[in-house]
Amino acid sequence: MLASVTRVALPRPAIYLRAWLSFLLLVLCSTRLYAYDVTVAKDGTGNYTTIQAAVTAAPASRTAVYTIYIKDGIYTEKVTVPSNKPFLQLVGQSVANTILTWNDNALTPNGSGGTVGTGGSGSIVVNATDFSALNLTFVNSFGDGSQAVAVSLYADRAAFKNCRFLGNQDTLLTFESGGAVSRHYFKDCYIDGNVDFIFGNAIAIFDNCVVYAKTRVVNAATSYITAANTPATQTYGYLFRNAKIPSNNGTTLYYLGRPWQNSTGFSTAAGTLANNKVIFSKTKIGVNEIQPAGWVVWDTGTDVTKITFGEFRTQYFDGHLANTSQRVSWSQQLTPADTLNYSIAKLFGLNTGTASSTGSPVSAAWDPTTVAAGFGSYSTPDIAVANLQATKGTSQTAIQWNISWAMSGIKYDLQRSTDNTTFTTINTQTAATDSLYNFAATDALPAPGSAYYYRVVASKAGLATHTTPSVQVSSIPTITVSGAPNAFAQYATGPSAIQTYTVTGVNLTDNIVITPPASYEVSANGGTNWYTATSPLVLVPTSNAVASTTISVRLNASAAGTYAGNITHTSTGATAVNVAVTGTKTNTAALNSTPLKWFPLKVSALDSANVRAAGVVAGAQTLRRLALSDGTTVSTIPAYSAKFGQAVGVNAAGAWSTSATPPAPVSVGASLDRRYYEQYTITAAAGHTLRLDSLVLAAGFYGTANGRLGIVYSLTNFTTADSTNIPAGGKGAAGTLPAANNGAFATPAILANQTSALTTVFRFPLVATTAGLTLADGQTLTVRLYVGAGTSSAGRYALFKDVQFKGEDLVPCNAAFSY
Repeated sequence: MLASVTRVALPRPAIYLRAWLSFLLLVLCSTRLYAYDVTVAKDGTGNYTTIQAAVTAAPASRTAVYTIYIKDGIYTEKVTVPSNKPFLQLVGQSVANTILTWNDNALTPNGSGGTVGTGGSGSIVVNATDFSALNLTFVNSFGDGSQAVAVSLYADRAAFKNCRFLGNQDTLLTFESGGAVSRHYFKDCYIDGNVDFIFGNAIAIFDNCVVYAKTRVVNAATSYITAANTPATQTYGYLFRNAKIPSNNGTTLYYLGRPWQNSTGFSTAAGTLANNKVIFSKTKIGVNEIQPAGWVVWDTGTDVTKITFGEFRTQYFDGHLANTSQRVSWSQQLTPADTLNYSIAKLFGLNTGTASSTGSPVSAAWDPTTVAAGFGSYSTPDIAVANLQATKGTSQTAIQWNISWAMSGIKYDLQRSTDNTTFTTINTQTAATDSLYNFAATDALPAPGSAYYYRVVASKAGLATHTTPSVQVSSIPTITVSGAPNAFAQYATGPSAIQTYTVTGVNLTDNIVITPPASYEVSANGGTNWYTATSPLVLVPTSNAVASTTISVRLNASAAGTYAGNITHTSTGATAVNVAVTGTKTNTAALNSTPLKWFPLKVSALDSANVRAAGVVAGAQTLRRLALSDGTTVSTIPAYSAKFGQAVGVNAAGAWSTSATPPAPVSVGASLDRRYYEQYTITAAAGHTLRLDSLVLAAGFYGTANGRLGIVYSLTNFTTADSTNIPAGGKGAAGTLPAANNGAFATPAILANQTSALTTVFRFPLVATTAGLTLADGQTLTVRLYVGAGTSSAGRYALFKDVQFKGEDLVPCNAAFSY
């Protein structure tokens, strides 16, 4: 409280002088522009228009901070800070409006036949030491359904102040680099997500941060905030001091954490079992936000004796201590004396251990509060709205948002527009307390054929106003199709085989009319009724929508020839959507395709005598440098089983990298190695000719989604240069494989993580024509399946089951080989 003072009038020159000095002081204190090395501005008023361009141009091997000032704007780009660019500092003009956003997820192709993986999905990936950022928002906009990181940290000494991290699963990754301990510091930050959204094995301190655990859309009842995989050799893990975990706007209850890599498949003996460490000290939590148990195991293989999960004086926002009586027995409630072990000096000092058994300890203590002036001091947070959503219901639109840093007195004006240019306020709310994070409103639906745009304008006297980007709620009729048929083949009798795709419609004011081109037919009931170009199929909407409907298509031409065109989908007011079709009608007999040779791979590598065609020679699959599972690294994954089939790795422990424990002899990742493969053969028996058209198999990986499969075949056992990649046109669980992952050696197919059972089936053509490939009497086709996985952990196995050669036994053998 200030003492009373008596105001004394100043002479006019003195007033001018004071005004000038005040203005000068304001300029000097409100901006550090004079100290920035370069400026990024989308409008071209800076040195660069993209953040990556500024990072790329920054000098290497710095020993002092190099500052990049970033003006307000939404920078839609992926940024990578290479390891030779230490001491980079990014400073945003304002945290609410300086936004870096990208939308990679763990399965995004990396351009070389693999995927970027979880860490590589970061909108910014930091590989250099001494990185820092202030007043920035980092976003991964992928959405739900996969790991999608906003910030990936892979180096020591990274510090953030007044930053936001927005995502869903795996928002913020804090990780070591090559076995060396990484230390990361977050001051006055906002972090949101919905699954394991703060994870990794670094030592990290979160001071005075808001941790906003969002409502989940899928599996909405339960989720997890942290997933630390602290190495056994490392002294500390995560420390949250004075964090705020407000209630979300739904019903999802969160565990404070679960122990990543302390589960089935990891062991102390192999050096892979994490000793997870997470402490929450003086945390404020929302009512009905945290599960009463507080913490949870990963699975039945979790060793809770290796875990340090603890809390100190967790309380509600009203100041009352939280009820922790139902916390799991193996968690800890710390005493004041215990908290003395958790400080910047302790966690970022010299006695931190190592990140691996072969890693080196840190060489010097680190004080992150010195990376910029005022970095460690408190500052009034900015107004920054997050997660504005408008969800269209049957009778009204539900709009909701949350504030990143809650303050009493913030006024929220919800505004609506029909053209996304001129907005009108339709709802105003003012926060009555500094613990109110969630806000909601409703509005009438837009009229059919129109759309509404919504934004929130948040303001408070003395603070910068934040106006959010707009979100749209549409009543514009829209038709969506998914899937595309392959080429049709019609033979002498009957129509072609049926292929399918799906169609949906929303906001419809009329029927969807589906019109195939001449000689094609479509059906919406699996072929009971067929419709043609002169009698199109009509889908009648219910409540202005057509639910996802499977459309069957066939070619039913009367004369031989090639037929191509578009299946059109039209509805009043909607943009027409086409599905291209092409096919051929011939007057030859249809080809027969049955299993000729089958390798079950459930008890051995032998093929099945019960399925083997009479014209096929018996045989067994062979491994080249790959090893069968030892059945002990992961006890549920033996060498052979009915559930998972055959399990192999570069070594018997399921390692694929030289950095795994135990290490593989070489690393075989997404870039496959021609020395490591499974081999299958099929030979035409004496007096027989075989026509081969496809290879069908179940394939996947246990423990990683970064597995790859490339298929190559030869008619000379690879003794000549006739090695041939599998052609395009293969199919997996989601339909036709994309060109970037079609199963060829250089563009391998992605193998799904199959932890419950091997269920994903692939179907690959052996040649691009329907005639197939012909084997004459005594000829052999040799097929090699190359596998790899981008993982540094053991206990990751390639899985194969039910490998079949399909085609036809053409007897007697009276044809020369051709293909």
